Amino acid sequence: MSTRRRLATVIAVFGIVIVGQRLAAHWPREIEIAFEVSPQVDELDVDYLLDEGAVASARFTQPDAKKTVFRHSVRLQPGEYQVRMTVYRADGPAVEDARVLVVPTDGVTRFDLRGLATRSE
Repeated sequence: MSTRRRLATVIAVFGIVIVGQRLAAHWPREIEIAFEVSPQVDELDVDYLLDEGAVASARFTQPDAKKTVFRHSVRLQPGEYQVRMTVYRADGPAVEDARVLVVPTDGVTRFDLRGLATRSE
């Protein structure tokens, strides 16, 4: 193989690696989310917003068993998202909250919503 061919091959491989790295920075990633709620919560609605538009959503219900953690995976592109959550209880009004989620993130991202569903007396 000639020197020119070797050099062309090295440059092509290097170019493919650079382009691949740039594209990988924009690929969606699987993000693990855990929402910690109080046992009084009957339903939780979640919207993931990017630039004020919903890009993903989830709804959790628990008719009988009273879970205190809802977990799920969501596939999101890198960026800063607003996570809008609505907590529903049988004995009170719905409560809304919003938090920030920055993608990519490692491990499980936890949102503690236990204080949202407590009854104020």
